[in-house]
Amino acid sequence: MGIKTLASQLNLSIATVSRALNSSGPVSAKTRKRVLEAAAELGYSPNISAGSLRKGRIDTIGLMLPLFTQGESYPLSLFMALADGMQTVLARHQLDLAIFQSHSSEDELTQLKRIVSRRQVDGLIVSNTRRHDARLDFLAAQAFPFLAFGRSESGGVHAWIDLDIEAAADQAVERLIGFNHRRIAVVMPGQDAMQAHIYLKSYKGALKRHGIPFDPSIVRHGEFSERGGYRVAESLLACAEPPTAIVFQSDAMAIGAYRKLHEVGLTPGKDIAISTGVLTGDVPDYLSPRLTGFTLTVRELGMRMAEAMLARLPGVGAYYNGVLIQEIWPLQLKARSSDQNVFESGSLPLQEG
Repeated sequence: MGIKTLASQLNLSIATVSRALNSSGPVSAKTRKRVLEAAAELGYSPNISAGSLRKGRIDTIGLMLPLFTQGESYPLSLFMALADGMQTVLARHQLDLAIFQSHSSEDELTQLKRIVSRRQVDGLIVSNTRRHDARLDFLAAQAFPFLAFGRSESGGVHAWIDLDIEAAADQAVERLIGFNHRRIAVVMPGQDAMQAHIYLKSYKGALKRHGIPFDPSIVRHGEFSERGGYRVAESLLACAEPPTAIVFQSDAMAIGAYRKLHEVGLTPGKDIAISTGVLTGDVPDYLSPRLTGFTLTVRELGMRMAEAMLARLPGVGAYYNGVLIQEIWPLQLKARSSDQNVFESGSLPLQEG
């Protein structure tokens, strides 16, 4: 049933019915109630496309997930919880959330350009930002509303929300130094990831405060997966002087490292300290020993990201005062026993390459 039929059934003008359905214009409360009840009873369905054209938007926000790489499943639990929070806020404005993911960096930019050119969404939330990010530069050049989940040196002055990566790196290293570790390896993503750049800078700063020289030979970039963690652990243990502690940015990588350590007879929290960044799922709770890392209020972060995105959206932005949001989201240390071994010189056996 269309609006014309509904108006005919009620013996009202189409304009009056439209105002009643959209809560706009001079319509009495009695008439509005009558129209809404009849619409529900008769199964009236509004023409969403026509309404969207009139408003100049399609009432959908896009979320671009991190680039998909075979075996990298770590973002799923984190981003599904974020999406739940986003949808809670979007629903207040009768908006929907569309999720996109690509399989290569080239496809990622191509996909983003297609989304914008076809106007598939009204605004985009772009995750996994890079230090030099062509996606953000493109969106800024197009004056297309967007929010970056993560900082970047690209995109000009734009809205972003990022995790407190500096504090996580600093606390992780400080904690290990407190356990007398001096040879602390760090493992991060590659591909010019902005979080790796920030994390490494904070890691170096913590070492410098304690007079510990930075050793690039125990810095690794790898695939954010269990397989990636396994390979990195193998590489670090093969060093002439292996580290006594390893800090991973991904709990999935730490899980893979556990497997490699088990194969060579080393126990996390006893023979070598293992720490990680954000704990994205429940698996770290079931490791032995349980994994030290950082937690965050994920659903609340998703809600804040949706608000920051909507603040950039014409029409809706006024509801949020149209402010340009640039925020650091706090992380909370969850101390477990995987990194609590007190290092004593010579306690870690060397592994053959």
